[in-house]
Amino acid sequence: MKKVLKIALIIIVCIIVLAIIVGIIAYGSINSVANADEYKIGNDTISSIKAVIEERNVTSVSTETSNGITTQSIEYESDTVQEDISKYVEYLRTEGGFLLTEDADLSKVPSTVQLGKESNDSGQIIRMTINYDESSYTIIIQKGKGSVTAY
Repeated sequence: MKKVLKIALIIIVCIIVLAIIVGIIAYGSINSVANADEYKIGNDTISSIKAVIEERNVTSVSTETSNGITTQSIEYESDTVQEDISKYVEYLRTEGGFLLTEDADLSKVPSTVQLGKESNDSGQIIRMTINYDESSYTIIIQKGKGSVTAY
C-alpha cells in the first residue's frame, strides 16, 4: 500500500511541476508580445500597437497555421479603446502601407476594422482585423495567398 501511495504522490508532483512550467511559458509568451515593438508573421513585420501608442495589457496570444494561412491573434484590454484603434489604424494606413478593405466607422462600438497589404512574400497578403468593444480589442493578423482590394 505504501508503494502505491508513493507512486501516486510522485505522479501528482510531476503533474503540478508540469503545470507550473506550462504556465511560465505561457506568461513569457504573452509578456514578450506585450513588450514587442512589432508583430512578426513569417518574413513580414508590422509595427505593434505598443510601438504606436504605448504598452497595453495583453490578455491572450495565439498563433496557428491552417490550410496555408498563418493566423496570429493578440487580445488587449484598454480604457481608451476608440482612441487606441483610431491612432493605430491611422498609423497603419499612413506609415505601414495598409489599405482599408471595408468601410469602417470607428465611432461605432462594438465594431470591426479590416485592413490589408501585400506581403514581402510574392503572391501573399497580410490581412489585419481589429475587433473591439468598450474595454478591449483583438488584433488578428493573417497571412496567406490572395490579393488586396481597397475599399
